[in-house]
Amino acid sequence: MLKSFTALSALLLSPAVMAQDASPPSGGTPQPEQIVAFMDADKDGFIAKDEAQGPLVQYFGMVDADKDDKISLVELKTAMEAMRPPEPAQ
Repeated sequence: MLKSFTALSALLLSPAVMAQDASPPSGGTPQPEQIVAFMDADKDGFIAKDEAQGPLVQYFGMVDADKDDKISLVELKTAMEAMRPPEPAQ
């Protein structure tokens, strides 16, 4: 599972996503809203299988939690949250 999240994180750092007009926050990783906006070719608010790019193509089924053949903003946020490294203890 960790390997899957690592590959998905590669998508989030891909040059295509990073090249968007909106700048990512200080962390440098594009936000889910930016990723959906970039990949959602028909502008219906979802990433369909044929709109997915990069590693998201391979891991589409993992992110598509409700198995409706499209990734919603909520599903993408959930996947990104799951792969976020834990906060260091203070």
